[in-house]
Amino acid sequence: MNVKTILGEGSPVLQLVTDTRMFDVEIQPGASYVHRLLPNRTLAGLSIRGAVGSFWTSGQEPVSFKNKDFAVVQSEQEGEINIRAEGEKLRIFLIEIPSEVEYPLYKKAR
Repeated sequence: MNVKTILGEGSPVLQLVTDTRMFDVEIQPGASYVHRLLPNRTLAGLSIRGAVGSFWTSGQEPVSFKNKDFAVVQSEQEGEINIRAEGEKLRIFLIEIPSEVEYPLYKKAR
């Protein structure tokens, strides 16, 4: 397994205004990556390589995804998100952000 921190502690980006973390994760076939998600955080993932993978959390059934699928996991409690590569090596980009922020967000045009 290979995990590169793109944004967040230990990344080449020294300072950000937002509390954001971003990872480029490669998972070998049959292996899993475990991501600890703190309370009131949202984790988004975009699968960019690998045929099939699955997300699951404690007490929940696994949810399968395929290449180019985008998934979002949100939690009010701390927990672990397991991402498993099925059949071939999986590469997925993960972005973790706060579920709510105390500053105004960009307004979307309607």
